[in-house]
Amino acid sequence: MSEPARDAAVPSAISTDTEALPTNRLATIARALVTLTVIAVLVVCYFAREILAPTALALLLSLLFSPVVTALERLRLPRAVGSGIVVFALVLSASAAIASLAAPARDWVTKAPAAVHSVKQRMREWRGPFREAQEASDSLAALTQAPGQTGNVVVKDQPPMIVGILSNTPHVLGAIAAVILLIYFFLSSGDNFLRRLVEIAPSMSEKRVVVSIARDVQREISRYLLTISIINFGLGCATAIAAMLWQVPNALLWGALACVLNFAPYIGATITGCVLGIVAFSTFDSLGHALAVPATFFLLAFIEGQLVTPTVIGHRLAVNPVVVFLWLVVWGWLWGIVGVLLAGPLLACFRIVCQHTEALRPIYLLIGEANLEGDNGNARRTAS
Repeated sequence: MSEPARDAAVPSAISTDTEALPTNRLATIARALVTLTVIAVLVVCYFAREILAPTALALLLSLLFSPVVTALERLRLPRAVGSGIVVFALVLSASAAIASLAAPARDWVTKAPAAVHSVKQRMREWRGPFREAQEASDSLAALTQAPGQTGNVVVKDQPPMIVGILSNTPHVLGAIAAVILLIYFFLSSGDNFLRRLVEIAPSMSEKRVVVSIARDVQREISRYLLTISIINFGLGCATAIAAMLWQVPNALLWGALACVLNFAPYIGATITGCVLGIVAFSTFDSLGHALAVPATFFLLAFIEGQLVTPTVIGHRLAVNPVVVFLWLVVWGWLWGIVGVLLAGPLLACFRIVCQHTEALRPIYLLIGEANLEGDNGNARRTAS
């Protein structure tokens, strides 16, 4: 190689190195900004949970009932009137359900401490050979105590649970009223927010893309929420029927509990099964009868989670169980029990948005368990 050619190669290498350095810095800055954004969002969600949690609940319910309002609008009914009818029907049905379940729920909450104590007593009786060892251990502990010394029993007066519930009633009623108003405003506004997004887009092609993505996301989220609500309602009905067949008292209450808690994947079914186990052990004398009640529910939950839901919804919305568990932990820490119940629908909605947004496609592929080739084909058809 001649000297001029060698000299010409040196500046090109220097130019490549100088171009790579800013690119690496920009990538580092981008990752730092994403990390700071995630932390800022978590902080805002934690400190503004009293505002954001009702808003998220109202938004999900509005997406669930939006097809009903659209159907009423096609019948030449104004959207504001149709939204009012839907919200009124929702409030009326929820009030009727709460009124029918309030008395058995109050009775069970009152009897819950006695039921737990009864379960402990039954477990001691069923332990059989281990009971003598426990009695011997208690006798040895009594001999080692000093004369006049009693066991470590602490009696503490606690206010009744009903007092705590009544003290929080105004706050709960205010949150319920805010959710109802937000549902009405979300339903009656219709596509106003979508129109604002279209106006922001600069070119006509980008406007078409925004409209296509927004309508696809809204349609898929509404379909998912409606489908998962029907599945959970079916699980609740099956649980209530099984409880009636096993002669469990307040069967409708446990069916409603299974329906509501099943919105929290894995955790909801586990809590429902444990509660049914406590009720069965405190109600029935036979060990087989007591074990059959939670075992039947877990069988129903297994059929729902492993057969019904994957068949109806499909694997396209399947999410990695590790991601689901971490998502539940995060939202449970942020918003408590409301966050746990909303975590499942929020995760599915977030995955649908990531699926239709090109910049968020890596997150969609990371948290899901769907067929990557099929997803890439769907993404290409959406972009085109």
